[in-house]
Amino acid sequence: MTVPNSGFDVEAIKKNALIATIVGFLCGGAIPGVLGLLGYLKADTEPETAKKFTKWAWIAFAIMWVLTILGIILYVVFVGVLIGTTTTY
Repeated sequence: MTVPNSGFDVEAIKKNALIATIVGFLCGGAIPGVLGLLGYLKADTEPETAKKFTKWAWIAFAIMWVLTILGIILYVVFVGVLIGTTTTY
Protein backbone atom coordinates (compact mmCIF):
# COMPACT_ATOMS: atom_id res chain seq x y z
CA MET A 1 0.00 0.00 0.00
CA THR A 2 1.45 3.31 -1.08
CA VAL A 3 0.62 6.45 0.84
CA PRO A 4 0.95 9.73 -1.05
CA ASN A 5 3.37 12.06 0.64
CA SER A 6 1.53 15.25 -0.41
CA GLY A 7 4.61 16.89 -1.89
CA PHE A 8 6.88 16.36 1.11
CA ASP A 9 10.54 15.50 0.60
CA VAL A 10 10.43 12.28 2.62
CA GLU A 11 14.16 11.63 2.29
CA ALA A 12 15.01 15.05 3.74
CA ILE A 13 12.54 14.51 6.58
CA LYS A 14 14.08 11.11 7.33
CA LYS A 15 17.61 12.56 7.22
CA ASN A 16 16.71 15.38 9.63
CA ALA A 17 14.91 12.97 11.96
CA LEU A 18 17.87 10.57 11.92
CA ILE A 19 20.26 13.40 12.80
CA ALA A 20 17.92 14.48 15.60
CA THR A 21 17.80 10.89 16.86
CA ILE A 22 21.56 10.43 16.92
CA VAL A 23 22.35 13.84 18.40
CA GLY A 24 19.47 13.49 20.83
CA PHE A 25 20.60 10.16 22.23
CA LEU A 26 24.29 11.09 22.31
CA CYS A 27 24.08 14.66 23.64
CA GLY A 28 20.55 15.38 24.81
CA GLY A 29 19.13 12.35 26.51
CA ALA A 30 16.32 9.92 25.88
CA ILE A 31 13.50 12.37 25.24
CA PRO A 32 14.98 14.11 22.17
CA GLY A 33 16.30 10.77 20.92
CA VAL A 34 12.91 9.09 21.14
CA LEU A 35 11.14 12.04 19.50
CA GLY A 36 13.65 11.98 16.63
CA LEU A 37 13.18 8.23 16.28
CA LEU A 38 9.41 8.64 16.14
CA GLY A 39 9.89 11.26 13.44
CA TYR A 40 12.06 8.88 11.45
CA LEU A 41 9.59 6.03 11.75
CA LYS A 42 6.61 8.21 10.73
CA ALA A 43 8.34 9.84 7.73
CA ASP A 44 7.09 7.37 5.11
CA THR A 45 3.46 7.24 6.19
CA GLU A 46 2.83 10.60 7.91
CA PRO A 47 5.42 13.19 6.79
CA GLU A 48 3.65 16.11 8.50
CA THR A 49 3.64 14.27 11.84
CA ALA A 50 7.28 13.27 11.29
CA LYS A 51 8.24 16.92 10.83
CA LYS A 52 6.47 17.80 14.09
CA PHE A 53 8.24 15.02 16.00
CA THR A 54 11.58 16.15 14.59
CA LYS A 55 10.90 19.77 15.51
CA TRP A 56 9.97 18.78 19.05
CA ALA A 57 13.09 16.61 19.27
CA TRP A 58 15.23 19.68 18.59
CA ILE A 59 13.21 21.78 21.03
CA ALA A 60 13.61 19.12 23.74
CA PHE A 61 17.35 18.94 22.93
CA ALA A 62 17.68 22.71 23.42
CA ILE A 63 15.70 22.61 26.68
CA MET A 64 17.92 19.82 28.02
CA TRP A 65 21.06 21.82 27.22
CA VAL A 66 19.68 25.00 28.80
CA LEU A 67 18.75 23.09 31.96
CA THR A 68 22.19 21.48 32.04
CA ILE A 69 23.97 24.82 31.69
CA LEU A 70 21.78 26.36 34.39
CA GLY A 71 22.50 23.39 36.66
CA ILE A 72 26.25 23.81 36.17
CA ILE A 73 26.03 27.55 36.90
CA LEU A 74 23.97 26.94 40.03
CA TYR A 75 26.42 24.26 41.17
CA VAL A 76 29.41 26.57 40.73
CA VAL A 77 27.62 29.38 42.59
CA PHE A 78 26.61 27.00 45.39
CA VAL A 79 30.17 25.69 45.79
CA GLY A 80 31.49 29.25 45.70
CA VAL A 81 29.12 30.29 48.45
CA LEU A 82 30.06 27.26 50.56
CA ILE A 83 33.76 27.94 50.15
CA GLY A 84 33.25 31.64 50.87
CA THR A 85 31.34 31.01 54.09
CA THR A 86 33.69 28.44 55.60
CA THR A 87 36.21 29.80 58.05
CA THR A 88 39.52 28.30 58.97
CA TYR A 89 41.02 28.67 62.43
